[in-house]
Amino acid sequence: MLLWQLILIQVITFVVLAVLLHQFLYRQVTRSLGRLQRLYQENREREEELKRRREETEQELRTMTARQHEEIGRLRAEAEAATQKMQEERLAQAKEEGRKIVAEAEAKRERMRASLVSEMREQAVGLASDILGRVLTAQVAQGIHQHLIDELIEEIGKSDGPRPELDADKVEVVVPFPLTQTQQERLSTIFSSRMGRPVSIHETIDAEIVAGMVVRLDNVVLDGSLKTKVKGMLAYVRENLSR
Repeated sequence: MLLWQLILIQVITFVVLAVLLHQFLYRQVTRSLGRLQRLYQENREREEELKRRREETEQELRTMTARQHEEIGRLRAEAEAATQKMQEERLAQAKEEGRKIVAEAEAKRERMRASLVSEMREQAVGLASDILGRVLTAQVAQGIHQHLIDELIEEIGKSDGPRPELDADKVEVVVPFPLTQTQQERLSTIFSSRMGRPVSIHETIDAEIVAGMVVRLDNVVLDGSLKTKVKGMLAYVRENLSR
């Protein structure tokens, strides 16, 4: 009897211990599973947050990359436009410089042509005067000379009214042959009358004018020389030939 009681007590004790151990282990396992589930949920939430942040970062990166590409395209377009503008400005400047060079060359050519024409005209006048001087006999040259001087003196004498604005007491005359006493007196009388005061005649001999006379009074020049008349005739001939 005592043996069965001991066995029963042991069995009951074992069952109680088993139940208590089961409950203890169940609570521990339940707690561990709860902690694992919470950790799993937290990890899922962290993963979702990381995924969301990664997507936001990737979106920001894509947006920034698109903006950078857009800015690069804008800068490239501005650089191309600036380069094109610079090329156009350089081309326009080169064209303008070319036009200036051509214009300067044309102006220089025109100046050279005008200078050459003027020189040729002077040479033609000098040559014509020289030919006349060589062809005309001394008597004929003297006759032309006297005629031109008388013509110029008569023209001066026909001028109207006095000329008090000319502040000079000397008249310079250039002649190829010396003036006669009568011619000097006529000139002195005419200019003294015109000036309203005595005027002297200063005579200079210049054979290049061939015949006639050139009168200088202050800034006034009266040219009645054969050389000037030849120049006028040559100009008249050129004008008529060019028509």
